[in-house]
This record gives sequence, C-alpha cells and structure tokens, in this order.
Amino acid sequence: MIELVLTVPLFLCWGSFLNALAYRLIAHQSLLTRSACPTCQKTIAWYDLIPVISFVALKGRCRSCHKRISWLYPFIEILTAFVLSLVILRTPPPYWPAYIFFFSALIVSVRTDLEHMIISRLVSLYAVPAGVLFTYTHALPITSTSSIIGAAVGYGSLWLIKELFFALTHKEGLGQGDLDLLAFIGAFVGIIGVFPTLLIASTSGALFGIICIITGKASRKTRIPFGPFLALGAIIVVLYGLPNFLLL
Repeated sequence: MIELVLTVPLFLCWGSFLNALAYRLIAHQSLLTRSACPTCQKTIAWYDLIPVISFVALKGRCRSCHKRISWLYPFIEILTAFVLSLVILRTPPPYWPAYIFFFSALIVSVRTDLEHMIISRLVSLYAVPAGVLFTYTHALPITSTSSIIGAAVGYGSLWLIKELFFALTHKEGLGQGDLDLLAFIGAFVGIIGVFPTLLIASTSGALFGIICIITGKASRKTRIPFGPFLALGAIIVVLYGLPNFLLL
C-alpha cells in the first residue's frame, strides 16, 4: 500500500500526459509545445494543469474563455491512476514496465476513440513489435511465438468478422482501428488471451448498446466506439484472467 501512496499522484500526472498525447496525435501537433485551450488558443498556466484538481477548481471551464473543458480529461487521469495501481497490486514487479506501457497505449486509444472514433496506429498496430520485444526480455508471461500469433489472430479474427458483417448487411460494422487495436492487444496477451478479450469486449459492448437504446440515448443506427470495450477486455484478462472474471 505504501507504493500506491507514492505512485498514485505520479499515475495521475501520467494520465495528464496521456491526455495530451491522445489530443496531439489526432491534431497532428508536437508534444514539445505548451498546452493551450483548443477554443481560445491561450496557453494554459501550470497551475491549471494539475490533474483532476484544476478541473474541479475551474468548474470544468477554461479560465480565459470559460468554454467547457471535456470530461475526458479528468476521466482519463482517474482511469490511468486506477488501472496502473491495479498493475502494481496484481502483477509481479518484473511485468510492471510492459503492462504500464501496454495499458498506457490502451488508454490513449480509449481517449481518441471516445472523442473522435479514431485509433492511432502509433499506439496500436505500429506498437505490436514492442509486445514481441518485451517477451524476449521475459517482461511478459508469454512466449514470443504466442505474442506474434496473438497479434495475427487478433487482427485476422476481427477482419473476418468485419468482412462477414459487410457481406450480410452491406454496412461497415467495425473500423480499421479496431482491427489494429486487437492486433496490438494480441501481442501482449498472446493467443490464449485474444479470444477472452474479444468475448468480454463483445458482451460488454452489446450490453452497453442495448442499455443505450432502451434508455433512448442511442438508436440502432448510432455508432458506438468498440475500442474502449476491447481495452476493457484486455485489462480484465491481464489483471484477473477469464476464469476469475466469470466467477465474479
């Protein structure tokens, strides 16, 4: 528990960085520039960049133009601190670097998918080799073969589902980013973890869609980002394993 007292503030700050990374990946901006309000373009002072606290103090509005700040900022900061704290609590120390990298990339994908329904290949498909490299240093509890096959099966399974859906409905059911993301997930969870991840993602995504339709928040034609559910499935598989999840 002492580790969490020291690391939670760091994880909140890391979540703030992931917010900036996600925003700038989509906006094609450099990470070296100062943060600015996307509405008025005024540079944000350091005291307005304190994770969660600044959002609450400003009542969710820009200090300069008073436009609303997206709820995704505190959400991602809290999510990062929560998920990475679970990594510290539930995984052996030798796996921490790999899983922090893995979950950080997933959180960036969640952020961009929720806001723009876009998943950058820089934190998905192009990051697949990182998973394979981690296995060579024994920083993941899977073999390099399992990592490579997991990435291929992850991509291929969603590609097949996407093509079958299009053949039956003549509509796009999945985006390219979803395929890239499951390939990335497969590189870190291996062939054994791909299908449980997809099962959890499909089930939770379907339940969420049904609830949205019943409550009038969405219709059958409303597009719902699938990336967050894939990330949820991967996080559950890594931290709890499928058997434990089914016994909850």
